[in-house]
Amino acid sequence: MIMSTDGLPDTSPTATPWAVAFDLDDTLAESFQPPSDEMMHRLSALLKQLPLAIVSGAKFERIKSEVLDRLVDEPHISNLFILADNAAQGYTYSDTGWKLAYTNEFTLAEQTHIETIIRDIVAENDILGPNPKYQPELLKDPTQLRYAALGLDALEDDKKNWDPDMSKRRKLQKLLHARLPECEVSIGGKTTIDITRKGINKAFGIKWLSERLGFAPSEMLYIGDALYEGGNDAVVIPTGIQTRSVTSPSDTAKIIDELLAR
Repeated sequence: MIMSTDGLPDTSPTATPWAVAFDLDDTLAESFQPPSDEMMHRLSALLKQLPLAIVSGAKFERIKSEVLDRLVDEPHISNLFILADNAAQGYTYSDTGWKLAYTNEFTLAEQTHIETIIRDIVAENDILGPNPKYQPELLKDPTQLRYAALGLDALEDDKKNWDPDMSKRRKLQKLLHARLPECEVSIGGKTTIDITRKGINKAFGIKWLSERLGFAPSEMLYIGDALYEGGNDAVVIPTGIQTRSVTSPSDTAKIIDELLAR
């Protein structure tokens, strides 16, 4: 079996896939940052050749601001699908703009319950450690709650050094799983934990995309940085989709260049 640069199984495609799905943070862009102009040029070039999807823990409004608004003149924009909030929401493009294709939302009472559990667990357990530079943030949307241990504005090097062995995030994930069995709890970026409804995750999004496009998952490729056990990308592996594990946008750029060259 081929191994990726981080030692993970890598089902590198032997033939050009019929569609490609990308994670966003630490895959198409640095964490909580917009993609570079060079990455946008690559996406535009690939979009001319086959359907693409962005499958991300980010909410749609952020993806629209950082990615979609920079593709307004792209003639093949209808080939792009957005599966936001870890695929809790799906968006498609038509002549009238971006439309919500489906959504899976928490009730307000459920959101409040989840928020209380998160805050209790963090307060009761020494998970985060002393961190005078940054304050954690809880990002709340009807479809997903996202706990960012260093907030949104931490420097990239600080994010990389905060939990390099994932021990803090794995501990928090385990505790949340025990208290929230009705939810999906996954490790997102370098400092985040994502929570969605049970069964609503990126695998759900890949299956929806497969049915929408009429391609088997095995005919598609998924590119992401969190394909490790417990990562929010790893759930796509059982769908049978081909995967490529990356550690940075520069890795992703190389894979896109490979695809464009085929």
